[in-house]
Amino acid sequence: MVSNACFGLLPAVPYCAADDAACNGIAVSAKNLSAAASAESPIAFSEATFEIPCGCRTALIGANGSGKSTLLRVLAGLTPAASGDVTVLGSQPKLGRSRIAYLAQKPKFNTDVPLRLRRLVQTGTYAHHGWFEECEHGDVAVDRALERLGLLELANRSVHSLSGGQLQRGLLARATVQGAEVLLLDEPFAALDQSSREIVEAFLFNPENNFTVVMATHDPADSQRFDRILELKNGRLATMHACAGHAHRHA
Repeated sequence: MVSNACFGLLPAVPYCAADDAACNGIAVSAKNLSAAASAESPIAFSEATFEIPCGCRTALIGANGSGKSTLLRVLAGLTPAASGDVTVLGSQPKLGRSRIAYLAQKPKFNTDVPLRLRRLVQTGTYAHHGWFEECEHGDVAVDRALERLGLLELANRSVHSLSGGQLQRGLLARATVQGAEVLLLDEPFAALDQSSREIVEAFLFNPENNFTVVMATHDPADSQRFDRILELKNGRLATMHACAGHAHRHA
C-alpha cells in the first residue's frame, strides 16, 4: 500500500515523447548521409541520398559488411550519423519513438530473466503509457497480433525456448501491438524456416497493413516482391528500383 501510494504521487512521465504528426508522404528522407558502425570504425557508406514514401516496402540489399545494418541503426536512432541529413516520419532519428520499430538480426534476451512470449508482445503497449502509469496490457490486441503471426498456441512459452523464426515473429507481433508505422528489419528471413517465412511474408505484404518497411537482405531473390530496392555497394547507395506509376506501391 505504501509503494502504491508513493507511485501515485509521481507524474505519468511519458515513456515515449509525443509523436503524433501524420506522415506527410515521405516516411524516410536522407541527403548526403554518411555513417560508421561505431565511433572507432571506418565510414561504412557516404553521401547516401534517398527517399522512401509512406507505405512503401523497401528492400535494402548488399553484400555482408556493406553497411545495411549500420543504415538501419541510424534510422532507428541507435547509431549517430557522421554527416548529412536524415529524417524518419518528419523528425530526426532518436530513441523512444512509438511509431518506429527496429528488429535486430539476432535479438538477445537475458537468460536469467523469465519472459514469456505473451509478455514480450505486451511490451508493445508500453510505448503509449508513462513510466509510472498503471496501464492495461491490451489482451485483445495481443491475442490478435499473436494469431496474425501464427503464435497464439505458443503464447505461454518462454522466449528462451523459441526458435529463431518464432522469436522474429514474436517481435513483429510486438511491433503490431505497438502500432509502429515504420518497420526497420535487419535480415528477418535469415532465421526463418519455410513455414515461418510464408507467415512473415503474408504479414509484411498484406495490402491492409499501411506501415512502411525497410528490410535489409543480402539475397537479391528476397527483394523481388518489394516496391523499392536500395543497394549498398562499395560505400555508396543507389536506388535500383523505385515504385513506378504509384505513389508507393505496385498494383
